[in-house]
Amino acid sequence: MNQETVLSLGYLEAELVKVWVILQRPAVQIQILGVFLSILIALGISKWSWIQLKRKFPQLRRIDVSSKKLSWKHYGFALVRYLLTPTLCLLTVSLPVFILKQLDWSYGYLVDGAKILVDFWFYNLFLLLLYTLFPVRYVKHYRNILFAPLFFLFIVTRILNWFLDLRELSAASLISLFGKPLELGAIFVVITGLYFLIVTTFLLERLLIVTLPEKIFPEPKAKQAISLIFRYFVIGIGIVIIFGYVGVNPTAFAAITGGLSVGIGFGLKEVISNFISGLWLLFERSLKIGDIILFEGEWSEVTSLGIRATKVKVIKNNFELIIPNQTFFTQKVSTLTGTDPLIRSLLQVGTSYDCNPQKVQQLLVQVAQQHPQVLNEPVPEAFFVGFGESSLDFELRFWLDDPLLSFPVTSELACLVWQTFAENGIEIPYPQRDLHIRSDSNILGSD
Repeated sequence: MNQETVLSLGYLEAELVKVWVILQRPAVQIQILGVFLSILIALGISKWSWIQLKRKFPQLRRIDVSSKKLSWKHYGFALVRYLLTPTLCLLTVSLPVFILKQLDWSYGYLVDGAKILVDFWFYNLFLLLLYTLFPVRYVKHYRNILFAPLFFLFIVTRILNWFLDLRELSAASLISLFGKPLELGAIFVVITGLYFLIVTTFLLERLLIVTLPEKIFPEPKAKQAISLIFRYFVIGIGIVIIFGYVGVNPTAFAAITGGLSVGIGFGLKEVISNFISGLWLLFERSLKIGDIILFEGEWSEVTSLGIRATKVKVIKNNFELIIPNQTFFTQKVSTLTGTDPLIRSLLQVGTSYDCNPQKVQQLLVQVAQQHPQVLNEPVPEAFFVGFGESSLDFELRFWLDDPLLSFPVTSELACLVWQTFAENGIEIPYPQRDLHIRSDSNILGSD
């Protein structure tokens, strides 16, 4: 342990002792207790008031779970829901401030606490405005993962600043990395910066999908591919900026890269290959979310395109497969939705030899045209394909605009064909065999 590390540990210990001494003062304890009691009383009153409102107006239960924007007719109730608590907190904190002021005691920490409650009031007002502009459940989601953590860090920073010099604290270093002291501020920036970078990137990605013009990107699949490229680009640039801001030595990275080059070449070659393949899939758009592909003999739907692997859902049994991206460049993969989502399906049927082939073809086309999901262009067609052992064989060919509809539509058409043939006296035969028994006098003769 070097001298600088020892000094840093001593500094931290001295700061903690200083904070402990401050907290031991009766005047400080009284103020902190006053703040906590005021907040607890305000929370209790706010909770009770909201319960009473929901009992009187049951429709208010939908405010917290609605998937739509907050309507203006509920805006008054929303003001009570989100601003009552911080308002009551401010009022209840004012009471101990008034009492301590009359007693000529110290009340500086109470005033600082009141300032934080003012910030909390405006934070809730900001969320309330978001609820009126965007669906409630989306705002609640990003409140939990973005806005609330940001506000929490802001409050913690304000409180720590009462007792500590945060600039000196952030400059303290506990360990050395590559011969350079690693400061607490740098560690904090890296951890929080990476978290908020990822969360903010996903928020911007969602906004990008919503704001992309429909005329230029009419297909949702194209928007998703562009948003995925945007995500990894922003995260990559953000990581470079964060580590550059904290002063990570590029020479150290070069040394690590050189030392791990052999391991990367052998142990991580599959990872790198999948990474490059994923980028090519995104840029070429040869595979998109929602595509139907034939993989390992099963038709599957692409559900997610990742930078390393692609997730597909097997249509037959709803299994989910995770396929490395390089598979799509090293194996032959069939797709039903690559450039044209139309698919031609077949229905084979046999009739007795007593029927009129032309009439059977006409009825088959008629049945296909009456089905709402069969396309009229290209037109359905029926063909007489051959003479079977016990039937005349026909084939109905029709087109669909969704490959996933092939099996159910074929099943429905088969039922309709059976019903139509029965109504028109057309028999669908089944295989028959004639059994002839021969009597041989030589075999049945007497001894």
